[in-house]
Amino acid sequence: MKIFVYGARGHGKVVADILLAGNKNVAGFIDDDESLVGTTVFDLPVFSREQVLKGVSAKGVQLVLGVGDNQIRSRLFERCQSQGVEVISAIHPTAAVSKYAEVRRGTVVMAGAVINPHAVIGVAAIINSGAVIEHDVQVGDYAHVSPNAAMGGESRLGSCSQLGMCAVILPRLTVGDRSVIGAGAVVTRILPDDIVATGVPARIQYPRPVGVATST
Repeated sequence: MKIFVYGARGHGKVVADILLAGNKNVAGFIDDDESLVGTTVFDLPVFSREQVLKGVSAKGVQLVLGVGDNQIRSRLFERCQSQGVEVISAIHPTAAVSKYAEVRRGTVVMAGAVINPHAVIGVAAIINSGAVIEHDVQVGDYAHVSPNAAMGGESRLGSCSQLGMCAVILPRLTVGDRSVIGAGAVVTRILPDDIVATGVPARIQYPRPVGVATST
């Protein structure tokens, strides 16, 4: 199998580095930005989607998603599903993932992350560098737990939501779908879908307009 990272910019570089740290044979990157096609990153070539995934050439290809934006990543994953292209996970060798945790397909777990027993990490999620996912936590599909963020036991982060850098969800609390928790915030109560919350304790600042991208 040839492994390609979909996305050749910042987040994709980190994903490729995870694969290389695990001694995976990375064939290159795929990117939709024509200005990147034909260049190299880490001496690995950047291809267009058509060059790698068109027709029979997609056979024998595995993808790891290197796109930080939750909404775009969800669309890429669903497109790959519909086209029969295999999307796999990437877990850094320094991440501590319990054998009793479940990490679903297409998820990326970065260096120094901790995932404790009976946590469930959804499809194509991101557990970023140094993040802590405690026991019995649920991280939704396409969600992003940012660097050094922490989720207390039995808490939940909804689908396509983002927990910002160094932010915390206290035990047994829930953040809804498509919501963004700002850097350094502490979630001390249940928060709904489609909001932005910041501060200590985290307070809702405004609804997040549907379709607005989350940050990497």
